[in-house]
Amino acid sequence: MNGKQRIVSALNLQPVDRTPVWFMRQAGRHLPEYRKIAAEHNFWERCMDVDLCTKITLQPIERYKKIDAAIIFSDILTPLPSLGYDVEYGGGIRISDFSLDDVDDWTKFSARKHAPWAADGLKAVGEEVGDSIARLGFVGSPWTICMYLLSGGTGDKDFHNARAKIYSNSEQAKHMLMQMGEIVGDLLADQVIHGGADGVQLFDTWAGLLSPEIYREFAMPATARTIEVFRNKVGKDVPVIHYAKGSGHLHSAIRELDLNAISLDWRDNLADNRQQFGDKFAFQGNLDPSLLHGSTEMAKSATRQVLDAAGSKPGHIFNLGHGFAPSARIECVETVLREIVGE
Repeated sequence: MNGKQRIVSALNLQPVDRTPVWFMRQAGRHLPEYRKIAAEHNFWERCMDVDLCTKITLQPIERYKKIDAAIIFSDILTPLPSLGYDVEYGGGIRISDFSLDDVDDWTKFSARKHAPWAADGLKAVGEEVGDSIARLGFVGSPWTICMYLLSGGTGDKDFHNARAKIYSNSEQAKHMLMQMGEIVGDLLADQVIHGGADGVQLFDTWAGLLSPEIYREFAMPATARTIEVFRNKVGKDVPVIHYAKGSGHLHSAIRELDLNAISLDWRDNLADNRQQFGDKFAFQGNLDPSLLHGSTEMAKSATRQVLDAAGSKPGHIFNLGHGFAPSARIECVETVLREIVGE
């Protein structure tokens, strides 16, 4: 089997010849070849220039020959510039002022018109690699995007002020979140319709801050709307993966969403999830990314533990419990891949 066949089969709970593997944030900061490009081009240039985006997306594929999927180099805040907000990176994220009153003045968003870069990049990646590996698209979930928007970037630790604004203005906040759901649903669909993505992932990084009750009231309906818009435009055949860091207490709610796969963080029990829910969902994960910063022996042992926890039943994709950090060691990544493929 090739990479695309492994990923698509695993997401559909079908047998594979070996565990498929890709890594969150695989295209980026831990690679010296990426840092060279980053030193010469700002972040939005890297995202919006199709040639740069394609090159960055393919860098981990060229370095790590056993990776089974290319996830497009993009960002969860991709919709914001088209809605009128400046987004700057470097020493954190800075976003220009936002008010809940802004929402009714937002542009009628069209991914093809306003933010086509991820889909254009995916299409170009396909022209380079054909069907040899899977192509994955992604978006940020409405809750997580709106946390940054309400905070003006990353200055508000644990988003206390942003959450207070939502709880104090619940109707306006729900309107904002549902509008963002429409936007990112369209953005995700474009990555399939135009870009040819074989699967897509929703990143709801900050959902884990919420209690189950608050998640169900605010974040979950907007995520459900994202998936609904996506399914209405694309159909049921393209698999959807959901990731939310630190969200084990929310999984009973998350499993109610229209998903094919749930990506677990390193604190979740992969064996229990596989045993209890592996007949309905594929599971992705869940190596602690810190284990890529130490010895290769430690990385090898931890990889074996994840594979043993996953078991042999179809429906597991090896991944990290969160994305690569800049100081991840290439030698550790190579060790992980060798352990997975049996070399």
